Amino acid sequence: MTEPDNLAVELWRRQHKAEDALVHGDVGPRLAMWSRRAPVTLFAALGPSKSGWAELEPMFRAVASRLSRGRDLSYELIAFDSAGDIAWTVGVSRFTVSIDGGPPSRRTLRLTHLYRREAGEWKVVHEHSDFQPPDHETPTPVIS
Repeated sequence: MTEPDNLAVELWRRQHKAEDALVHGDVGPRLAMWSRRAPVTLFAALGPSKSGWAELEPMFRAVASRLSRGRDLSYELIAFDSAGDIAWTVGVSRFTVSIDGGPPSRRTLRLTHLYRREAGEWKVVHEHSDFQPPDHETPTPVIS
């Protein structure tokens, strides 16, 4: 595998682990993936948009506290690229989850992440997520 391919697989694995933990109410892997260094931003599917670590961390914890009974998670990487110390991924996360104690339902979340290499480690610096409308098709993943 080439260096970009290895990086795509590494980020896909980390993102899958973080998403799986989050739908079980565990925010730890997500917190570990994110940069604490400004600028960091979030355009969230479940909750308001935020900027700066002081706003993001409590938001992530609040979202995790609303989720439970997660299962059947898959994370598909649709596109990836990197240049120097910046990388981005576009993916789709599919899962079943209970939100606010309601009945578990199947969800599809479209995710775009921007990463910055900090001290040799790739950290998320931006996420844009939304729930995919039921009548939309997903492009073919490069990793699933």
